[in-house]
Amino acid sequence: VSALADCSSQLEHEPLKGAVGNATAKLVSQIEGHCRELVSALLRGATAGEGVSSNQAAYDQLWTLRLMGKRSTLVRQWIMEAGGIAAVARVMAVYPAHEMLQKEGTWLTYMLGGLEGWAELLKHAKGCAAVQEAIAWAVYELGMRQLERGLAGVSEWAEADMLVTLLVEALQSPGATLGLRWAICSAVRLLVLEQPCRGSLFMERGGARATLDALAAGQAAGENGSGLLVAGMQLITALVDGNAAAAQQLRGAGALDALVACGLSLPGKVTDETMWTLGQIGGVLPVLQVMFKAPAGSGAQC
Repeated sequence: VSALADCSSQLEHEPLKGAVGNATAKLVSQIEGHCRELVSALLRGATAGEGVSSNQAAYDQLWTLRLMGKRSTLVRQWIMEAGGIAAVARVMAVYPAHEMLQKEGTWLTYMLGGLEGWAELLKHAKGCAAVQEAIAWAVYELGMRQLERGLAGVSEWAEADMLVTLLVEALQSPGATLGLRWAICSAVRLLVLEQPCRGSLFMERGGARATLDALAAGQAAGENGSGLLVAGMQLITALVDGNAAAAQQLRGAGALDALVACGLSLPGKVTDETMWTLGQIGGVLPVLQVMFKAPAGSGAQC
């Protein structure tokens, strides 16, 4: 095709110039038609109930779509016109245990629609903890990557309010797993960091109770919940930074008692993180309470 296009542009005499030009246009049109058919077939094949023979086949189809889309704006347009994000959400929901497929579907959606694409995927993923978790971790990963590169990062995301709203809704869902809660606490912490307005939005949508419920779930899980406990307390610290109303609301919801209980449940980093968070929302007295009640060797220090 490239050679024919070059010839058509360089030829000066008719009828050869016109004949080559027409042949090139027809060939390009045929190629585009076949590529569009392939995109449609991949979407159909990746959609639950339409020919997916295995989770690996579904993963391969999503991987191929993302590779094609990365190289062609037209392909991305075809995928979107075919309802691609809804199709991706369906196949991700069918294979929640396939971690690579979850990641592939999440980043395919980002390629198609950016942060708005993730918001749309979250709307389609209501009730599916695995898909919601994959999106939350992707939000966290993208935010951290931008910060590490010295970019403004999440502070300039126009879609941040929408993501906070959808993530706090997912955090409150009855089927929220430890992994989902951990991912959401981590993602929301980045979104609200030094952004009191976003933190207030999170609190208005029930974020205080949801965060404390996440801490309770992490505490009940013992060692398996330590990551969630640290992420939850870091989220609370970010929420109250420069936001006295959020601190008051958390205290009113019982955050101090909850944090003391968490600090006493597991030694090491959890205790250290607890004391820092307690100091941010409650001052010195709750910190001393943990220090005096903590078992010897727990790591609690002045």
